[in-house]
Amino acid sequence: MKVALIGQPNCGKSTLFNQLAGYKSLSANFPGATVEYTKGKTYIDNEVVDIFDLPGTYSLSWYDDAEKETVKALFSENIDVIVNIIDASTLVRSIELTIELMSLEKPMVVALNMMDEALRKGIYIDVKKLKNILGVEVIPIIAKKGKGINKLLKAIKEAKKPTKRCVYSKNVEKYINLLSDCIEKEKIKSNWPTKMLAIKAIEGFEPCQKLIKETANCSRELEIAKTALQDGLVIIQERHALCMDIFEKSSKVKKPPKKNLETMLDSILLHPILGYVSMILIFYAIFHIVFNGGVPIENFIIGVFEKIDAYIEVALSSNKLLMSITKGVVDGVGAAFGIAFPYLLPFLFLISLLEDVGYLPRIGFLMDSAMHKMGVHGTSVIPFVSGYGCSVPAVMATRILKSKKEKFISAFLASMVPCSARTTVIMGLVGYFLGYKYAILLYGLNIVVIFITGMILKRLLPGISPEMIIDIPPYRLPTAKTLLLKTWHKVKDFIYLAVPMLIGGSVVLTLIDYYKLSQYINGIFAPFLERILGLPAAIGVVLIFGILKKELTLLMLYQALGLASISQLPQVMTHKQMLVFTVFVIFYIPCLATIAAIKKEVGTKQSLAITLLSFIIASFLAFLAKIVI
Repeated sequence: MKVALIGQPNCGKSTLFNQLAGYKSLSANFPGATVEYTKGKTYIDNEVVDIFDLPGTYSLSWYDDAEKETVKALFSENIDVIVNIIDASTLVRSIELTIELMSLEKPMVVALNMMDEALRKGIYIDVKKLKNILGVEVIPIIAKKGKGINKLLKAIKEAKKPTKRCVYSKNVEKYINLLSDCIEKEKIKSNWPTKMLAIKAIEGFEPCQKLIKETANCSRELEIAKTALQDGLVIIQERHALCMDIFEKSSKVKKPPKKNLETMLDSILLHPILGYVSMILIFYAIFHIVFNGGVPIENFIIGVFEKIDAYIEVALSSNKLLMSITKGVVDGVGAAFGIAFPYLLPFLFLISLLEDVGYLPRIGFLMDSAMHKMGVHGTSVIPFVSGYGCSVPAVMATRILKSKKEKFISAFLASMVPCSARTTVIMGLVGYFLGYKYAILLYGLNIVVIFITGMILKRLLPGISPEMIIDIPPYRLPTAKTLLLKTWHKVKDFIYLAVPMLIGGSVVLTLIDYYKLSQYINGIFAPFLERILGLPAAIGVVLIFGILKKELTLLMLYQALGLASISQLPQVMTHKQMLVFTVFVIFYIPCLATIAAIKKEVGTKQSLAITLLSFIIASFLAFLAKIVI
């Protein structure tokens, strides 16, 4: 048996999936969190059942990739039972999708989720009346708490086709039937049931219109129906009226409390001034917790791996090549765990908490106007702000975005934000030798470049950035188990992807050092560094090592120039060269861990494009700095 879970965004669909099939689908208190459908398995009376968690959709007329995936799965996966998850607290709006699903003429069950929230809003639903009106089994559940799940499983096993269908007014039915008869007469092949195909075509849904217009007779009938029914507006109005009628017959609404906690919180968090202040304070608290708390953990991890390195040097002293390769592997693992455990794990946990509590949509609402100028939406502020801590979680945060264009732009721009490692270079080089004013100037330059780059990408890249239509969900308290499993799922992605790249990169760099290839590499980069950027050729290897970890560019700079300490740097580099070098380091190729995260989120070709564009932008800005200063 194959069961499809389908519902509007933020109805608790993925949470239900987790209850049925285990924690394999990431539930999130953010509309559209499921961007591709997930398959799981469960047992009903000892029978294995395949469960599909389909992306949230408001209608079977798709308008983005996620909604298209939902309709595609309904028709291609040979679904046996449809489980329509409805948010009981928004019953009127949710029933519209239910009516469309009933028209598919497949066995169906309605899972009336979030009954507790409906009661808090003063909405009392007579489940038996609703079942009789719809002609399908209706099961009240609270997916987050696991209530009603066993009854739902039983209902799925016994699911039947809807016994009723949506009946429109006599005049509307006349035109629908005329077009339906023509479709049957012309034997137009489609996965859509005949009547639904006719309705969708009249409403202007392009894939259905295209099918019908293949025959002259049906094309003529379609134009007649569209003219008579105002391009489907009459059908939509009658369906809206039917939804309201169903709600009024099955539900009662009592006056909710005058002011609750949610209202009080939103009066602050969505305030035009206090909202931004709150957002800054919340992110400041997150960074304070993550990065202040992460430093001692990182130092501990570094200490452990330094001891391992020391042991390897003693144990393999007789075989220098094997020792170098082994150290390269260990250092690569150390670099990965030095990011994942001290910073990435707590950061992703806290972001998941904000997501599930319901705060991320509110940030999107606040920031949408400003971010839209760069071709992205307000929710992209999460990756950007995250980037000041670590580029890896910043890039991984783009997975909450919907369109491919927006995800690419956000991942690219987030990788340009100075992470804590690049901040080390800015503060340790420019801030120390030139003064804090120059450091602030570089941060200002970075913001301007990111903004301009976003505006250019918005105009150059194909595709559209649809307007942000998003529900502000109620606040919800997620379970600790869900948060921990979601965090582990994200960290696991990073470890599986980044560790091999970091190990490989570390081994390569170790072999470069072992075979003393630095002078040859510096020779290759000399024309670019000396003639174009006006920098010493000796820092070529430094920049390559910086791809492994950005802070290495500062740590290895004085060593590459043959100095005993960083304080001696002004002896061989002018202030102008320090500034040019820092500008280049801020923008050039992301570290290997970030590249791995970009590859995971937007694909291999896009990650290569971002890497190349980063190098071009860094080179241009560093060259400009050389000329201007």
